[in-house]
Amino acid sequence: MKPFVLFDFDGTLVQSKLLAVRLFNDLAGKYGGRRIAEEEIGRLSDLSIPDRLRALNVPLYKLPALALEGKRAYRKESVHLRLAEGMRETLGALREQGCRLGILSSNTNENIRHYLEANGLDFFEAVHSASNLFGKDKAIRSLARTLGLELSQLLYVGDEFRDVEACRKIDVPVAAVTWGWDSAKLLAEAGPDYLCYSPAELSSIVKGWE
Repeated sequence: MKPFVLFDFDGTLVQSKLLAVRLFNDLAGKYGGRRIAEEEIGRLSDLSIPDRLRALNVPLYKLPALALEGKRAYRKESVHLRLAEGMRETLGALREQGCRLGILSSNTNENIRHYLEANGLDFFEAVHSASNLFGKDKAIRSLARTLGLELSQLLYVGDEFRDVEACRKIDVPVAAVTWGWDSAKLLAEAGPDYLCYSPAELSSIVKGWE
């Protein structure tokens, strides 16, 4: 049986890093932080979320409120985001190989569905929001139960260290992608089952799935 491929949204399906930086810079002062300079984006991608927040002078306890306000602003501009290069073709290829596809993200259902509808992306049978930024393991387990799947039947695809950590907690196979927020170096330290440098590699992973 081919896996149910469960995608993160921001940074994985869509190229949202620059928008996230701009929205953060718009809100940073309100939450005690400083703006991100363009030349430091690469360095910040090597850091965990707590270390990144420390570097930007944002207290960790303010992250949920900052994220919530950022998501509200995000919706207005998200329809203009581009899919990761080659992602539309990869989604089609995965479906042709017999995979069921879904999305589980810390973004809101409203934002995600708005983007999917605006861009004609009808590949996904489930869209689920994990409201707790660091609780994706519980959200993945809950969604698997809803779908009637064993955790071993899932393949989670995400772009952050915390995505890999969440999957490790519940023994869900995970592919970490390098075109999102976290660097390949940081992702490799988390120990994903697969480290992908292009969407096309996901098709190859599924071909060899047993």
